Amino acid sequence: MRLPRTDPELVLWLNNFAAAFATHAAALGFTTAEVDSVNAANAMVSFLVGDFLPTYKSALKAGTTYKDRVISGPVGPPATPPPPAPTTATPPAAVPPGILARLRTLVQRIQLSPAYTEEIGLALGITGTGDGGPSAPDSSPKPTLKARSNGPGVVQLDFSKEKFDGVFVESRRPGEDGWQSLGIDNYSPFIDDRPPLEAGKPERREYRVRYLLRDQATGEWSDIVTATFVP
Repeated sequence: MRLPRTDPELVLWLNNFAAAFATHAAALGFTTAEVDSVNAANAMVSFLVGDFLPTYKSALKAGTTYKDRVISGPVGPPATPPPPAPTTATPPAAVPPGILARLRTLVQRIQLSPAYTEEIGLALGITGTGDGGPSAPDSSPKPTLKARSNGPGVVQLDFSKEKFDGVFVESRRPGEDGWQSLGIDNYSPFIDDRPPLEAGKPERREYRVRYLLRDQATGEWSDIVTATFVP
């Protein structure tokens, strides 16, 4: 799916998504911290679109009108004081830039969860492409993936992109409970330089990737490949 393209649509969508995500996050395998992050993004988007920007647009219009009257208006009595500086409600807690990019990644992770269902997708508002266009195909050729140790502190993944937009990367290390998301890569190779779970010890890691098309995970997972990370 594609996220809403206009600010008002994004506010409405994100309000619904945040509430539904809080309800389904645990079942989908997400943490309280990830729920808090979505809520913080929702609060910031609502503030910027619903309060901050309209307040400053109104102040700019009033200031421009005052400037034009003083500079270009007819001769008259002494001018009134300029409009006051704009004031907004108390801003929510600051969030890092890139809200939309993080939301796209989160939506893809949700759709890849073993617990994900069409009903959950409808509740979250993340089914389909979101632009009235055709949905991504339900299946596609599996990506070809190779992994190799590329010197101390690096594992390199080489993958086939074909006609797709990129791949979603997951890894599993000894002792970890299930697959862990490493994010999205649009161009091969992908570099895994995470430190080992036990400092100073070599670590055998498993990897798999899945194609992305129009911001949506699609097709089958690649075959699982392994490589030994050397500190």
